[in-house]
Amino acid sequence: MKLVMKHFVTLLSTVGLCSVSNHAAASAFQIWEQDVTNIENFHAGYAILAQNASIAFYNPAGITLFKNQQLVFGAVGAFTDIQYNGTIMVNTLNRGLPQPVVAQGGGPIFIPDLSYVAPITDTIGFGLTVVAPFGLQTNYGSQTILRYASTLASTKVVDISPSLGIQVNDKLSFGAGLDAQKMNAEFDLVGVSGEDSDTPSTNKGNDTAYGYHVGGLYQFTPDTRVGLSYHSKVSHHLKGTSKFVGPIADAYNDGPLVSTQTKVNIPLPAYTALSGFHHFTESKWSVMGSVIYTQWSVIKDLVLQNVAGIIDFTPSTTINVVMPQNYSNTWSVSVGTDYAYSDKLTLRGGVGFDDSPVQLNYRTVQLPDENRYAVGLGGHYQASKTIGLDLGWTHLFVRQATIQPPLLSLQLGDEQVTTVGYSNGGADIVGLQLTWDLV
Repeated sequence: MKLVMKHFVTLLSTVGLCSVSNHAAASAFQIWEQDVTNIENFHAGYAILAQNASIAFYNPAGITLFKNQQLVFGAVGAFTDIQYNGTIMVNTLNRGLPQPVVAQGGGPIFIPDLSYVAPITDTIGFGLTVVAPFGLQTNYGSQTILRYASTLASTKVVDISPSLGIQVNDKLSFGAGLDAQKMNAEFDLVGVSGEDSDTPSTNKGNDTAYGYHVGGLYQFTPDTRVGLSYHSKVSHHLKGTSKFVGPIADAYNDGPLVSTQTKVNIPLPAYTALSGFHHFTESKWSVMGSVIYTQWSVIKDLVLQNVAGIIDFTPSTTINVVMPQNYSNTWSVSVGTDYAYSDKLTLRGGVGFDDSPVQLNYRTVQLPDENRYAVGLGGHYQASKTIGLDLGWTHLFVRQATIQPPLLSLQLGDEQVTTVGYSNGGADIVGLQLTWDLV
């Protein structure tokens, strides 16, 4: 077995963790679809629509529009298609010659949600939501040579949020809520230093952190209103384990290398949404739109501390690595419409554009994110006085992403790993939802 490595394991143990995402429901790893209505019109009514109790998360000022208790249960499935097509060069394999590789990194992601609202007085209401505002799963697997750059990247964020809405007068309402977020992350890949020396690297971490969201709603008329909401930055300090287990670890350490003090700080960005809604009088049509600004620039350099690996031919559990990200702030724009086909059935649709925070010089196979366009369709069926059903679908058209890191290769000690190519991707997002009015 050829063991000619130095900082190589450092690279393998950190690239996935510091690149937190791939194609999700929004740019980078942000998720807009905290209920099925926002799938049907691609979040065109994000901060204003108030079709159901999920408005408590989008804009808590909208809680005041509900005069009865309501429960919402939903489930969203995101079916992603992420394919890398290019080359990878590892200088400890085949003399470091570039080797062609095609790898599929997509797959299904299922996201449940729960929302509840209840009036307390004529002018004050309470809301509670359990949703996922950020998340992803990218799995290239271990069957292709791309495993030496990335195998699995998974991030899950669950947000539990109690909120209050207050109606100031017949036109103006305000609201605020607390966000308690649980974040879990796992990032895996494979180390190699010669034939038959594949050594898996597994990295896991979790954290609980807190933020807030606020909003306002103004009704010009019963048919026309605008809403503005703000979700704060939430700073996560993940702690967990880093394991390097296999032939390379055995050769240098006579057994597995395990760090139980691995940690990394990941800030989740603040974002602001402005939405408008208008129903055409004596018509079955309504229109809505949203503009959302996300402050991704808070993610610059991610520092992973206390990684298990080999450095200078010596086993270590205290390796620290700085990975530049340099995200840029983004805009998302969407417009949509509702058509009240009958007293029981409402049809919905929307289109939109999402800007990507990932810059060309920092795009890698771990995060081949690009700008995307979207189209959404769906509808609401009021099965009875108290029970409503929603079914929605959104398709994301993601631009081809060029994989061309600034130095074209990663040189760490004796090991050099280079990936050059492109990623094609897209996603279909479907959701089913039950709305229960407790009257």
